[in-house]
Amino acid sequence: MEAVRTFICLQLPDFARDRLASIQRRLRESGAPVGWVKPHNIHLTLKFLGSVPAERLRDVVQAVQRAAVPAPSIPLELTALGCFPNRRAPKVIWAGLKQLPEELGGLQQRVEKELVAAGFLPESRPFSPHFTLGRVRSGRNVRKLVAAMQAERLESLRFEAAEVVVMASRLHPSGALYTPVSHIPLREK
Repeated sequence: MEAVRTFICLQLPDFARDRLASIQRRLRESGAPVGWVKPHNIHLTLKFLGSVPAERLRDVVQAVQRAAVPAPSIPLELTALGCFPNRRAPKVIWAGLKQLPEELGGLQQRVEKELVAAGFLPESRPFSPHFTLGRVRSGRNVRKLVAAMQAERLESLRFEAAEVVVMASRLHPSGALYTPVSHIPLREK
């Protein structure tokens, strides 16, 4: 029985991906050891399921389809760079939203509810929407990295998320390979 590492996400339009890639290039100059996310892999995770038996992927897609039906496209605005857990000891570098749109919060809650009803485990952490740009590997040059982040001006980057993607992820030494299982358009009833 094959298992597929699976998550549910929103993807970026090309122009937004290009802007974040240029920010990654500038932050790289800090010399901090960061595993940078490949620009085509940058996404906003709505729900990480982990290892899912291949025969259950259809259940995942159907649950996300049910969650997406009452949802219009979602206006998103990226305005900030930040890090988890904090700037003194960053582990994850991210681009964040100006605010949590009601439509996004509602969609994430419906996705969670539908997947739990389909037998998947509930999320234990609160929803914290962000686009991961990189993962810090050690503390070397972290101050330079944080200074570069603070100097970076992520001017308002606006776009509409019009679909939810059920994504398969395979880990390779060269990085994760993401393959869409299903593109589910957001639409109102």
